[in-house]
Amino acid sequence: DLGLEASIVGVTKFCVHPPHIKSKVALVGGTKQIHIEKIKALKPDVILCNKEENTKEIVEACELICAVHVSDIYTVTDSLKLIEQYGNLFNVKEKALHICNEIKIQQNNFEHFIEDKKRLKVAYFIWKNPWMVAANNTFINYLLTLNGFDNYYKNQNRYPQINLQVNPNIDLVMLSSEPYPFK
Repeated sequence: DLGLEASIVGVTKFCVHPPHIKSKVALVGGTKQIHIEKIKALKPDVILCNKEENTKEIVEACELICAVHVSDIYTVTDSLKLIEQYGNLFNVKEKALHICNEIKIQQNNFEHFIEDKKRLKVAYFIWKNPWMVAANNTFINYLLTLNGFDNYYKNQNRYPQINLQVNPNIDLVMLSSEPYPFK
């Protein structure tokens, strides 16, 4: 936590951390459809976007309001760089470095913990109708691998559509909480 919650003026409906944030600040739409006039009225100093979540058109519209920072995360190293960038951007460098160091320590501890564990073959579903899974070149695939799982769809790219069928080669099926709210 960089201690910046009091500075947040708006979030998308998909921003779920901290859990209470949506009740404290303005909701500015989703990741693909934003309320640009609402954002403009909030008079932000900077807008945080994400390359995978926000369209080029959304980023360009936000750039007409104020400075925009676009993140692009595929690995923990990318996440650490982003935390450092935010530390510099928001003048909380020491907090950012402390968080990065803690993450590195915990990642190292976890890697030692799982090194001799059985690797389950998994399928990580992100959408229904059509059925879509997380495959290679995604942060999800990176985290699955980091956590000792073997992604059944790792040889496909990004978020392919698949035919749903029982597959005895898959040990575990994971269902995302978003973008599709599996229940």
